[in-house]
Amino acid sequence: MHRVREDARRKVSDTLGGQGQDENVIHSSQKPRQKRRRRSGRGRFSSTEIRDLIIASVLVILVGISIFGNSFGIINAINVIGGLLAGGFWWIVIGTIGIFLASFMAHELAHKFVAQNYGMWSEFRMTAMGYYLSAMAILFSLPIFGTGVVYTSGTTNTEHNGKSNLAGPLTNFVIAAALAIIAMILALLKIPILTIGLLLRYGIQLNAFLGLFNMIPLQPFDGASIRHWSNKVWIAQTLGLLFLLIFGYVLFPLLVAYSVA
Repeated sequence: MHRVREDARRKVSDTLGGQGQDENVIHSSQKPRQKRRRRSGRGRFSSTEIRDLIIASVLVILVGISIFGNSFGIINAINVIGGLLAGGFWWIVIGTIGIFLASFMAHELAHKFVAQNYGMWSEFRMTAMGYYLSAMAILFSLPIFGTGVVYTSGTTNTEHNGKSNLAGPLTNFVIAAALAIIAMILALLKIPILTIGLLLRYGIQLNAFLGLFNMIPLQPFDGASIRHWSNKVWIAQTLGLLFLLIFGYVLFPLLVAYSVA
């Protein structure tokens, strides 16, 4: 979730066999720079990164399942999910876990793709702390996303650095805003949103919280690099996410009441 820049090559060089070191060399001629950009271009995944993304996805799914345990862990969550499935509410289970996983993956991959778009080396890695945090989240039903980090290096450009850090929270903002707009349209059309509203509200709250948490203007949070690049962008993004969080908790119930009135 968080960004580590200066020591990325050192921390992952063992798993990449020196590949990251080659890609992060700053050349003096234009031609080598173009070659480096192609090699680290958008959408490039190493086998190590794919492995770590799969591990992270499995852990995030388990955390998403444990959320149903209401602070009593995954064992209680399994019982709750069993009751929901027996009652025909399978869509709540699948929808909630799907939103949880999509929010995490969208945040991390947004960091990666924007960084790669600027020619930087950028890959997701699991961390030892990520395993510990995931275990705590699964055991105690905590909505923790810290399974790993996106390591990025290869630039000293403040703007590129800021934009690649902004990509994660901005993606969460877009997801939350889109869900809020859908809810408002349904309410205006007088389409009851009591059922689908559960997932819409959860998606708004989750993405707004995840994005806002990462806007903390201290390292290693994304907000530190964003504010260093542009204080105005940091303020605008933070206020936007704060509004969506308030919308999810305060205004959304009003929409539900209006849609069924």
